[in-house]
Amino acid sequence: MTWSTRRANRFAGASLVTTSAIRCCDPLKSPTGSPCRSRRLFAGASQATGPRCSGSRRTYPDTELRMYSAGSVRELAESELRNDVPVRRGNKWEARLKINGLVVQTKRFDTKREAAAWEYEARGKHRESGFNPARGKKPVEVVLISYLEDRVGRVSPTTLANDRFLLPTQGQLTGKSGTQPLLPIWLRKLNVGDVTSGHVKRWQDSLLARGLAPTSVKRHRESLSSFFAWCVEQGYAAANPVKGAAPPKDRRPTEQMRPLPEPELDEVVAEVARRSPGYADLIVVLARTGIRWGECRALRVQDFTEVPMPMLWVGRNQPEGVPTAKATKSGLGRRVPLSNAVLPAVRRFAAGKAPDSLLFTRPGGGQLHRSMLVRQTSWTKVGRGRTLHDLRHTAACLWLMSGVPLGTVQAWLGHSTIAMTSRYLHHLGDYADRAALELLNGTRGSGAKADDEETG
Repeated sequence: MTWSTRRANRFAGASLVTTSAIRCCDPLKSPTGSPCRSRRLFAGASQATGPRCSGSRRTYPDTELRMYSAGSVRELAESELRNDVPVRRGNKWEARLKINGLVVQTKRFDTKREAAAWEYEARGKHRESGFNPARGKKPVEVVLISYLEDRVGRVSPTTLANDRFLLPTQGQLTGKSGTQPLLPIWLRKLNVGDVTSGHVKRWQDSLLARGLAPTSVKRHRESLSSFFAWCVEQGYAAANPVKGAAPPKDRRPTEQMRPLPEPELDEVVAEVARRSPGYADLIVVLARTGIRWGECRALRVQDFTEVPMPMLWVGRNQPEGVPTAKATKSGLGRRVPLSNAVLPAVRRFAAGKAPDSLLFTRPGGGQLHRSMLVRQTSWTKVGRGRTLHDLRHTAACLWLMSGVPLGTVQAWLGHSTIAMTSRYLHHLGDYADRAALELLNGTRGSGAKADDEETG
């Protein structure tokens, strides 16, 4: 018998004792004629709030009693316990807060004990605040204003800007902007507590019909889900309706990555060098280190070290349009070693600069901008149809072709999962397969032939 079953049996047994102890408060009207035992159960209650007799059935005005059989009580108890048990997800334990059969909040922890403690605390907070139907009678557009005000200072400026797309701009309301609001008027006028998963599905379908890409719809869907998760915490809604609506599937053909082979990379660098030697060094850095464009813009001179080995410490990211640097995409810093093919270029960038200065800058000084690089190097002509992000794929493929283990490549690229790095193997073929094939076609074949000649 498991722990949850024993606990459910105790819960069911306690309920049966309580219900069996309640008898009619009037012995004359009691079917069995036995004295009433309800006074012992409600000894602390006054006569006015005590049980009132109505024949063989009793009502308790200030006490809500529900009569369950042993089987139904045990089933309810086991169902409640199943909702509270954390679930193993990889090397983490996932805690889930379930309300009305829907998972409204999840969080992952290193240990099962921490996950169970969070579930207990989250369920207690929900029971304390709970869903207030009166609070849920406010329109979505009204509650959104309070939500966005609460987000100021709690999230990054980029996230806040994406969340503000949920409300229409003044130009969209007057029709002068030429664009439609992200949330249609029928959804904005709905009460927060009345929004269902069906409404969310209808909204997603309308965005796809307007021509938005599935990835864009998913991004806006995450913003709406964060809003309703906040509504659940504040008691505006009983559950998050976005959780019950499946995200749209991206059925567009996937674009195949196009890394540059090493001979072509050398040719591209030579062509860029004839236009701008400084940008040629930058192309080498991007293609040999695999750092992202935003990470390259945020690196400082102090992030470059040569002792005990040449490497870059990548811990900041600053995409274009963001005023200040923030954490990397994965939220973690990483070290990227520098090979002899890229080390001279990095040294030229660092020469004569202060430790707090930007490491990679434009030839004339100043922070990097993608449009300036593309224009001054004629990248659309000399880039062989590749984008700057394809240089990151180039670095990964060059490492794998050189025999660097897949886990090491994952660490250098900053991928959160090995599955993201494994896609390069589908493009190149596993290095072990390549080595085995070379062994079969070259070394192993000649060795076997020599053995046969010696035997003969």
